[in-house]
Amino acid sequence: MKYIFILGVFIVSCVKSPSHSCLDTNCANYTSQSEAQAAFDADPECRNDLDQDKDGIACEEPGNSVKNCQSTSNCGCSNKTKSECGDDPCCKWVVGEGCKCK
Repeated sequence: MKYIFILGVFIVSCVKSPSHSCLDTNCANYTSQSEAQAAFDADPECRNDLDQDKDGIACEEPGNSVKNCQSTSNCGCSNKTKSECGDDPCCKWVVGEGCKCK
């Protein structure tokens, strides 16, 4: 009986685990096509939403909504709340300073 239990544990541990969960993103979550491409290349299974025409190139279609960040002197991050700052791919939250440009 002991050997059956051990065999059962071994078999269960060898079964392929389910795929890792994917974060829902889209082209607007990236500040450039190259950044979106890097995310797609790193995990094409999870980032397949970045390649609408399935040609292996992320966010190249017209109207892809990649957010192009302004220069660091005028990036539009000032006066954003922590939540708003975190939602903007051009901004980063700096403790004690608030929302700053990336």
